[in-house]
Amino acid sequence: MVTERTEKMGRATEELAEVARDSYRVVVDRTFAARESNARITRTFFEDTVEALQQETELNLRAAEELAEQARRQREAFRELTRESSDAYEEFLGSLSGYYQEEVDRSESRR
Repeated sequence: MVTERTEKMGRATEELAEVARDSYRVVVDRTFAARESNARITRTFFEDTVEALQQETELNLRAAEELAEQARRQREAFRELTRESSDAYEEFLGSLSGYYQEEVDRSESRR
């Protein structure tokens, strides 16, 4: 009877040890799976972040190029406006000078 109980205790101990080993394996496997999952999530996050930053950089570059083009066109338009204004002012002064000269000539011819 003692031998029978000893055998039962031995089997129970072995079963307990086996269950403990299996539980430990499950915990270790799940820990490694969680670590791999976290690594994938982290890698994906950083890859997405880098991609988003690259896209934002490209958009900013295009916007800067468009802004530079608009500034160039604005300078050209301002140059043309300045040239036209200068020509118009020159014509105005020329007409005043012509008018003045005509008045001087009339005045001298009346004398």
